[in-house]
Amino acid sequence: MKYILPIILATVFATVAGAAEMRTFTSSQGSKTLKAKMLDYSATKGTARILRSDGKTMTIPVKALSETDQAYIKDWYQSSMAGRRLAIRVSDEEIKTGESKANNGRVTAYDSRFKLNVRNNGDSAFEDIEIKYCIFYTIDGVDGAKNKELVSNGQANISSIAPRTDQDIATGTVKLTKVRPLPASQCVGGT
Repeated sequence: MKYILPIILATVFATVAGAAEMRTFTSSQGSKTLKAKMLDYSATKGTARILRSDGKTMTIPVKALSETDQAYIKDWYQSSMAGRRLAIRVSDEEIKTGESKANNGRVTAYDSRFKLNVRNNGDSAFEDIEIKYCIFYTIDGVDGAKNKELVSNGQANISSIAPRTDQDIATGTVKLTKVRPLPASQCVGGT
């Protein structure tokens, strides 16, 4: 019979990719420029923390920058800070779908899936997040057969997750079968 062991890996991707690099920021009036690298952003405070080209760190109000720079800061936060600000907890859920006796054993069938709890630990919302997951599981060989390794892939999307909030996502279902030997007192025939 089959015995399946599920394992899950979850990866979070933001829709916009890009790493923080030195760039020229322009004031909202267009009269001043500053070469700097993004370090952090807080939508609630309306500030960005940057590292200037001379090595000094400073916090600036985002509204003091051009609209292009404001859009860049929001995109940078989405793509660069998701890995630091989003936490994912994984728990498994099994729903028993059937049980029978066969060959001196008890065979139990399950629908198994995982629940991903995604929490935004940051000060700013994340939008358009794509969650991709793979569930790896094996079927143990029976009567000398080799183990078979299987993968179930899927994805889910979160349109928006506010600061300090959670969202739950359920993965697709994997059909599992577990076989347990019956106690000797319940075995039929044989010794």
